[in-house]
Amino acid sequence: MRSALFLPILFLLFAGTVNATELKSDTASINHLLNIAYKELNPDTAIVLFDKVIQLSIKANYGQGAFMGMMTKGIKYFEKEDYVQYRNTTIKALPWAAKCVKKDAVAWCYANIGESYFDEGEYIKASEYYYTALREQKKAMGETPTNSAANIYNCLGLVNMRLNQPGRAIGYFNEAEGVSLKGKLYYQLANTYTYKGEYFNSLHQPDSAQKYFMEVGDIGRKIAKPDLEAIADNDLGKTYIEAGDYNKAVSSLLQAISIARDKFPYIAVDASYSLGDAWYHLHKYKDAETILVTALQEVIAHNFKDKYIKYYVKLIEVYKATGQYQKALDYTDIVNALKDSLISVEKAKAINQLDIKFQTAEKDKQIAQSQLQIATQNSNITRKNIWIAAVSGGIALLALLLLVIYRNARHKQRLQAEQIKTLQKENTIGNLKSMVQGEESERARIARELHDGIGGTLSAAMMRLMAVRHDKEDVTNVPAYNEALALLDDMGTELRKTAHNLMPETLLKQTLPEAVSAYCHSMQKDGTLHIDFQALGDFGLLGADVKLNVYRIVQELLRNIVQHAQATTALVQLMMHGRVLTVTVEDNGRGFDKDAMRTGMGMQNLQTRVSSMNGHYTLETAPGKGTTVFIEIDLTTQP
Repeated sequence: MRSALFLPILFLLFAGTVNATELKSDTASINHLLNIAYKELNPDTAIVLFDKVIQLSIKANYGQGAFMGMMTKGIKYFEKEDYVQYRNTTIKALPWAAKCVKKDAVAWCYANIGESYFDEGEYIKASEYYYTALREQKKAMGETPTNSAANIYNCLGLVNMRLNQPGRAIGYFNEAEGVSLKGKLYYQLANTYTYKGEYFNSLHQPDSAQKYFMEVGDIGRKIAKPDLEAIADNDLGKTYIEAGDYNKAVSSLLQAISIARDKFPYIAVDASYSLGDAWYHLHKYKDAETILVTALQEVIAHNFKDKYIKYYVKLIEVYKATGQYQKALDYTDIVNALKDSLISVEKAKAINQLDIKFQTAEKDKQIAQSQLQIATQNSNITRKNIWIAAVSGGIALLALLLLVIYRNARHKQRLQAEQIKTLQKENTIGNLKSMVQGEESERARIARELHDGIGGTLSAAMMRLMAVRHDKEDVTNVPAYNEALALLDDMGTELRKTAHNLMPETLLKQTLPEAVSAYCHSMQKDGTLHIDFQALGDFGLLGADVKLNVYRIVQELLRNIVQHAQATTALVQLMMHGRVLTVTVEDNGRGFDKDAMRTGMGMQNLQTRVSSMNGHYTLETAPGKGTTVFIEIDLTTQP
């Protein structure tokens, strides 16, 4: 529900600032157009209007209008779930923040940038911008309670919820509550109570959650905000479902839909799904089918793509329960097609990239061979010409010419040897790169199959077991049932972890230091190993291949430390010196005799990856002295 809530939050941040100063006639017309754009419900139409506002404001040197136009245009991209454009538009607004009448305009910008990363699942990146926003907020406003301050605290709480830090999360929610109460910021307070309700739901404390959701409804009625009332009823309905009180759930969800219909489609659609779920558990399958089919049409009409599969899956359950097996089969085909379309697009792209790399490698090989043949032919021709010149030059110069010919031949042989060696080295590096890329492609394929194939099957099994629990509550008294449910849950967790390790997709969106830092953090969760991570320099020059290879190298070295070194502390250091990247991984473990070391798969993989980047590494270790691996990669040699 967070995304549905965030739009009105941002609207309140900016509402009321348009007429805050004495305006000239040209700025008055801009503000009039800005107010029209505010009220436009269609995001695409609103974006066109905001573009006009921005254009006119810049022409009139009206900084307030330009800033407001860019920020609210970004919100429309947020509605469209285009988070990259949301972020880029907000970044463009930053230079205009100084011309905005609101002192904490810079903080708004950073908070919205953080929001864009949050909705992409980049929680660590989001937290960095939220902390920056909080710092700018305090710099501009001190301890004055503002909408922006409460919103930033709420966002920090949500980030910590996603990062599985509930203690820190509730601390930030309490900060937001304090700011909202002090400043009588009722809309912000309602959002804080919504997040607190979700927090207690995550702890399986429905009574506490219901109390906060009811507070949200009371605030909505007090300040005449029907969206808050609808959100409260929707969240109450979900909480009742989780508690197994389906009749109460139906009552709350019907109320939410009646308020949200035609005004807040994102709330109405979400509540409709939950209502279908409640009716399904009450065995009112016809009612469940009707509401889910109607809501699915709304989902398709509003292009809420992330909800398609969820609705189809729930309808499959309804059709199975009512014996409509053909419809269930048809919808199963649709679900599989939706999943396959997502997988096939990525797979086709990966196969196409591999094919291009293979063809390129083959052509490079053919060109290298042709160049070598031409060089040899030219050498032979030159040699014949020299002999002809030597004979025609006369006997007197024969000795001198022989010496020149000999030296030239040796020089050419050395050049050819160097050319051959260079070609062989390039060919070897090319082969190693192809090997590494092929391995990564296979990892990605296996990760997708684990996540989308086996993961989907595990999820389906969990759903079936949960359905059994709802239908026959006494089954929870059967130890074997509970053990099976726990085992499936553990399997799902391990499967997700394995899929992530095979193909850490977040690496494509993060910098190398961010990705390595997150991995180091995950490796020391059990408390047996402390990892000191350091990163120095500008890592913006790194290409995707280098980032992935270095990430894999650090993975391999840390796994070796955990499995073999018996170490208590480790150091992971990344440094950029100009265009040279160095990686140091050191531990205080038991070490080993390097001369007696057998090269296993881990070290072979390390050597292959370092060589594929034309880098080199050194290994320093001795029994009882720990181990240090130092790697150096010259980026000027990278494509």
